[in-house]
Amino acid sequence: MNKKYALDANILISCNRSYYPFDIAPSFWNQLKEKGRNKVVLIDKIRDEIYENEDELSNWLETAEKYFIIRASSDENILSNYTRIINFIQSSEQYKASAKAEFASVADSWLCAHALAYGYIIVTQEKYEPNIKKQVKIPNVCEAFNIKYINLLQFMREIGIRFD
Repeated sequence: MNKKYALDANILISCNRSYYPFDIAPSFWNQLKEKGRNKVVLIDKIRDEIYENEDELSNWLETAEKYFIIRASSDENILSNYTRIINFIQSSEQYKASAKAEFASVADSWLCAHALAYGYIIVTQEKYEPNIKKQVKIPNVCEAFNIKYINLLQFMREIGIRFD
């Protein structure tokens, strides 16, 4: 099976701001393009979130996005899975109303819907928090719907990003 990895915005943003800034670790970004070719999925809502800021990351993505699979959130399979996820969250007594509303309005809910619809592995820095009430975390949704998720280092290992 050909694995596809759907990146959470926090992966790209935190790599740029903290772990692998463009001026210090250009090889990370080059390897992400090359080794992520046809394996990395960027959903439209995540891409739009990156493009909201005019910075090095958005400039890089303008030239790099041709290496990735760009998915729109408009097909019926994604929409029906988005509805399933939102209905599940809305009916959950675990989360505060504000957390439910926020989750429905951000790209995270759509990222989960894409992964559920097409079997993508979500790459996120978020951690599973079974008792959280103030925010709906991607790993919590993944656990509820049996969606595979991994962190940045696991992703780097799986696609073969290495620093010599």
